[in-house]
Amino acid sequence: MGRIEYREGIIYYGGSRAGTELETVILVLSATGRKTVSETCDLLNQLMQSFDDTMASLKDVMEGIGGLLEVSQDICESCKGRRTRHGSRIKAGKPRKAVASIKWHEKYRPP
Repeated sequence: MGRIEYREGIIYYGGSRAGTELETVILVLSATGRKTVSETCDLLNQLMQSFDDTMASLKDVMEGIGGLLEVSQDICESCKGRRTRHGSRIKAGKPRKAVASIKWHEKYRPP
C-alpha cells in the first residue's frame, strides 16, 4: 500500500507523483471538509491503514474458522478397526464374531 504525501505543493502516491484524478479527488475532499491538503492526505492514510488492519484481522478469523471446520479425510489407526472416519458420530456395524462349529458331544463331554 502506498502512502499519500503532500510536499511542496505536489501530491505523491507511493513515492511517485499522483495522477490528475487522484489530485482532483484529494483537492475536492480537502475543500469540502475544510481541511488542508496535508491533513486530508493524513486522514486518507489513516483510513487506508485501518482498512488494511481490518482485512488482516478478518483473514485471521476466517483462517481460524476454516481450521475449526476442517474435517480430515485421513483415517486414523484407532478408527480403522471400527471402519469409520475420524470424528464420525455414526458407528459402523461390527462384524459378527466367528463361532466355531463344535459338535455337542465334544462340548458337553464328561470330565
